[in-house]
Amino acid sequence: MPSILARLTTSSMRDPARAFISGILLSSGLACGAQAHTVGASVRTEAGDLLGTASATGTAFLGVPFAAPPVGDLRWRAPKLVTPWSGVRTAQAAAPTCMQDPRIPPAGIGNNSEDCLYLNVHVPPQATTTQPLPVMVWIHGGAFINGAGSQYDGAALAREAKAVVVTVNYRLGIFGSLALDALTAEDKAGNYALQDQQAALRWVQRNIAGFGGDAKRVTIFGESAGGTSVCNQLISPAAKGLFHRAIIQSGTCPSVQPTRVQAVAVGNAYAEKLGCAAGAAQLACLRGKSALAALTASPAIDAADPASLGQFSPHIDGVILPEQSRAAIRAGRFHRVPVLLGNNADEGTLFIALAFELQRGTPMTEAEFQAMVKGNAGDSGIAALAASIVLDAYSPSRYGSPNLSAAALLGDSLFACPTQFLARALSDHVPTYAYEFQEKDAPSFINDPFMPWGAFHASELPFVFGTRIVTTPPSPDPADVATPAQLALSKQMMAYWGQFAATGQPNRAGQKAWPRFNRLLQATQTFKSQGIGTEMLGTPYVRHQCLLWDATALLGTLQ
Repeated sequence: MPSILARLTTSSMRDPARAFISGILLSSGLACGAQAHTVGASVRTEAGDLLGTASATGTAFLGVPFAAPPVGDLRWRAPKLVTPWSGVRTAQAAAPTCMQDPRIPPAGIGNNSEDCLYLNVHVPPQATTTQPLPVMVWIHGGAFINGAGSQYDGAALAREAKAVVVTVNYRLGIFGSLALDALTAEDKAGNYALQDQQAALRWVQRNIAGFGGDAKRVTIFGESAGGTSVCNQLISPAAKGLFHRAIIQSGTCPSVQPTRVQAVAVGNAYAEKLGCAAGAAQLACLRGKSALAALTASPAIDAADPASLGQFSPHIDGVILPEQSRAAIRAGRFHRVPVLLGNNADEGTLFIALAFELQRGTPMTEAEFQAMVKGNAGDSGIAALAASIVLDAYSPSRYGSPNLSAAALLGDSLFACPTQFLARALSDHVPTYAYEFQEKDAPSFINDPFMPWGAFHASELPFVFGTRIVTTPPSPDPADVATPAQLALSKQMMAYWGQFAATGQPNRAGQKAWPRFNRLLQATQTFKSQGIGTEMLGTPYVRHQCLLWDATALLGTLQ
């Protein structure tokens, strides 16, 4: 009987009769032998057959197309379906990454192409098509301007989490964010980066069963811009039903995202720079430019000015992103799925290092720190009062140096306190689990003589994936999980993440209990190699001075 099944299942499964007979054999138990059910190196998708790389530690399918190449007339359009291929397509090497400037640290990478809508599937060795595993779809970070799914090897996470792990590319920079009146007239939806992510999720829904994945248990998870993407997908009507749990790592829902008017203003200036005036021929002109020309004409990025990155963030287009995400979450207008979210204890150190120390080789001065606070506050009397309160609360005499004060200010205001706000708002509606990553000896990619980075932004990634994060060029001090205690912490984090993906809650027998977050107890799980703990009653809220940030936000509404 197994030989009959083998002939049936390796023949063209597009034939309904063969599929029907094969289904009867499988469901009746006549197809004896686990080999018939195990996911192997060859998998059939809706577009054709794939050949991956199988080993005792799992199977990888790399460079799998999930949408048509967004080139030529498809540039700045919604992603289209892949054209089917004949024969077997080899899926054993990562595809090109989306267009980006590889010089932008820390995540910029080369081998860029506009033809970049590919994903990678990592299947653990225990995967079968008859007992599908949960699916974890990773959305990478990089401020919406750099990075790639292929930077993250999902093999170890797939094994430890007992899940099928998918990492995806999506259009970056101006290719993923351009807004123009002509584009709106052509297709009301914008935000091509978010649309690419949704296209990948639809591909998962249609195809993941062949890889041993359960399309009814899909978790989206992402860090930084990937975490913001997860938040945006939580409120996007177009993402309804595409996922069933969400994990937000160091990427909270922004309080203010660009409006369509603001995004179109950036787009108009961009089109003018490329010599493509508004009118009937504008889109043809823009699409006729080379990918390199389109990239190099992009608005400038200033590492010391976070607002410059907002030019490429998802904007409120009224279709894919209908409203400000934090306001939507506060009001309960989001997809009701369990959420796990958290931040790192020292998020801000990386940004201060990139903006000041690594660029010029000297630390931030106290005058620069004061100018940063006062400049971001504005000119009104209320803004001056808020700036004075903040400068007192984050005095260098308290934190030890101006750069550490600035790093604490950024980490608290942009990550820790928004995470606490989100946890409170989400917990009113869905099961919510909060964490803080506190590994002070997290491996960093550079030796900074001016300040310790601690648990810096993105430092949890090697622990969640149990592997090195790839950088180009390779760092001389790569971000490896190094010590035995760190390896143990990594395994525990992967188990928590996997259990959440499987069941919607992270608790697994043999691990420290992770209480559900609510407004009364405000439980936050803490992760460090010295041990996993639980902070209660708003301890992170107090430590990160969140009452101050709630108060300054209130002052801002009075201006």
